[in-house]
Order: sequence, then structure tokens, then C-alpha cells
Amino acid sequence: MNNEKKVTLYFIRHGETQYNVEKRMQGFCDSPLTEKGILQARSVGKGLTDIHFEAAYASDSQRVLDTAKYAIGDRDIPLSVDTRLKEMNFGVFESLLPQEISEQYGNALETLFSLELDASAPEGESYSQLFARTEQAVEEIVKKHESKGGNVLIFSHGVTIGNYIIQLTNSKEFTIHENCSVTVVSYLNGKRVIETVADTSFQEKGKKDL
Repeated sequence: MNNEKKVTLYFIRHGETQYNVEKRMQGFCDSPLTEKGILQARSVGKGLTDIHFEAAYASDSQRVLDTAKYAIGDRDIPLSVDTRLKEMNFGVFESLLPQEISEQYGNALETLFSLELDASAPEGESYSQLFARTEQAVEEIVKKHESKGGNVLIFSHGVTIGNYIIQLTNSKEFTIHENCSVTVVSYLNGKRVIETVADTSFQEKGKKDL
């Protein structure tokens, strides 16, 4: 008899950062949340207050940890840090503007955005490598909670979450994950069901209640 219970993961992309505003490549490098980003984080947290969460997990990037802090607020949700939830490593592209990348590396950015599984920035990681570490982290999180079941928060990054969904569905269409959008995936008896992708309604709802 299988005693596994449904685990529902709520993936949340971090709030807007300074590099997001400047359009700089931001993977392993970091920049602080803007005032708008802080508001987004507080809003999505407020929008999720009707849902009970067993735990929360976050990338070790400061922008994600800050997003988690503002979103969780004073709720009693234990937060764990997992480096495998980090954004894609953009190698030599880190902190550069698209124009700077074009000037220095030609069409290398277009190659990266082709979404081919082995595509990567020079000295960066590929989509398949990114998926491997993300999947490993998610599988461990699900396994940890499957005996009790329930809802779990995962604070991460746009490409990390988007790539995870693309490879789960074998899709070639990348959905833009706006800052603090929510993607929900449920797990039961080894089956994964994608409930929603890049949903901004929680943030919109929460903003009205702040």
C-alpha cells in the first residue's frame, strides 16, 4: 500500500532587482531588490496567506533570500537554503548588458536563447545541467514531504523555473516568468501535474490587501 500523499510546490521567482531594471545578465551574480521588488515580494506573500505551507526552500542568492523574507513575513514557515535552486550560471555573460555581449561575443547570446539542451554561455552551464541540479533538489524536497503531504514554497529564479517546466513538458516554448509570479506543480505517486505557470494573480490580489 502506497502511503505517499500529495505534495504541491509553489515556485516563486524573486522580486525585481537593480540588474533586472538595467537589463543585465544575472545568474550567479547578484543585485539588490528594488523598492518595486520588495513590494512584489510582500504582495505575493499576502496573496498566499489563505494557503497553509509546511515549509519553504530558497536559492542562496541574496535577491531570493530577501524575497522569501518579505513574502513569508511573520508567518511560521521554516525556511531552508538550497544552492541547487540557484539561477543558471551565465559564465562570462554575468552582469553584462546584451549590447556588451553582442560586441564581445557576437551572436553567442542568441545561441544561448535557442533553448537547445546543450546550449550555454562560455564558461557557464547548459540547460541540461541546470535541469539536473534543479530536478535533484525538487525530488529531495518532495521525498521529504510526501509522507505528510501539503504545500511547499520554493523561491528561485526565472530561467531555473522556466527551464524546469520546459523539460518536464518537453516543450520548446519558454514562458516568461515575471518577478514574483507563481508556478504550481503537484506530485503524487510519482506523477507530476503542472497546475499553473507564471501566475501573477496572487501578487495582484495581495497588493490590494497591503
